Amino acid sequence: MWAITLVVLSINVWCIKLLPVIELVAGICHVAFFVALLVPLVVLAQRSSPEFVFTRLINDQSGWTNPGITWCLGLLTVTWCFVGFDGAIHMSEEVRNSAVTVPRVLILTIVINGIMAFGFLLGILFCIGDVENALNTPTRFPIIEIFYQATGSKTAATVMETCIIIIAFAASFGNIASVSRLTWAFARDGGLPFSDFFSLVDPTYRIPVRAIGLVSTVIILLSLINIGSSTAFNAIISLSTVALYVSYIIPISCLVLKRFSGEKVVWGPWTLGRFGPTINVFALCYGVFICIFLPFPSQQPVTASNMNYAAPVFGFVILFGLTDWFVRGRKVYAGPRREIDLRQARELLPPGEQMISHLLSGLRKA
Repeated sequence: MWAITLVVLSINVWCIKLLPVIELVAGICHVAFFVALLVPLVVLAQRSSPEFVFTRLINDQSGWTNPGITWCLGLLTVTWCFVGFDGAIHMSEEVRNSAVTVPRVLILTIVINGIMAFGFLLGILFCIGDVENALNTPTRFPIIEIFYQATGSKTAATVMETCIIIIAFAASFGNIASVSRLTWAFARDGGLPFSDFFSLVDPTYRIPVRAIGLVSTVIILLSLINIGSSTAFNAIISLSTVALYVSYIIPISCLVLKRFSGEKVVWGPWTLGRFGPTINVFALCYGVFICIFLPFPSQQPVTASNMNYAAPVFGFVILFGLTDWFVRGRKVYAGPRREIDLRQARELLPPGEQMISHLLSGLRKA
């Protein structure tokens, strides 16, 4: 993990111009590997019946006997795939015409990947083979066993799994770039401890090198925790999904409240039109539903090793944040700072001062 992190760190700092190329190649591989993985499954694997795919419920693996709870907990794995789709927003200050480009990217990402993911899901279910062998594989990764059952070759299964690893590795470049910008923006606004240090933009590379270093250091430290105790590691990373979904719920609930209270909403150049309220309400209900089940343990009976520590870890983070707020944050944090260019600054001035500003600019150029 630390070696991968150092490679990603190096690209994000010293070879930042390669990042768009890497993302483009990763996007092409994403589509190409989708076809390359699906075709062998469809051609070689033993076919399951439509009744098995669409009507059979397997709920005897986790210890939960209630089929409703089993279904809800099974949905959480899929939910993880929808975490971080707001990453493009974190890069918006480095995107041209971000008010239009970023929302378009968010929508197209969900639409395109949603279609591909559903197609791949159907392919996996129709070609899953022996379910018991897949679920109880020694590798602990059912997808590897599914590939092996379909092809009958360890080499082919290894190559197919390597395709997935390559895509995951490529995604790490964008992940660190996105999270580091979010970290930098929060530090710039005074929202982090040692904000003055982490908010610095390197004058040579013109990127937040210290924020990138902070994110990379945290990743390496987390990987070291996993060496000592996988239970402690899982307890910490269990925070990620529930924390992100809570962060999604807050702005969505504020928007829904404002829309239905009759207050005027100032829209940007991109809106969802008449579909907006319905989508907002659905997103809010879905987020609340997911946050209810995210802290549930995935297996019964519950032990120290399989316990879901998302709720207590989330509570600890909230407590830490509140402590930092009352001790330091409320004295320095005044809300997000908006950076504007000279033209935008002039538009905020009274008409007379706008004219003086234009004249002074002309004299400087002369």
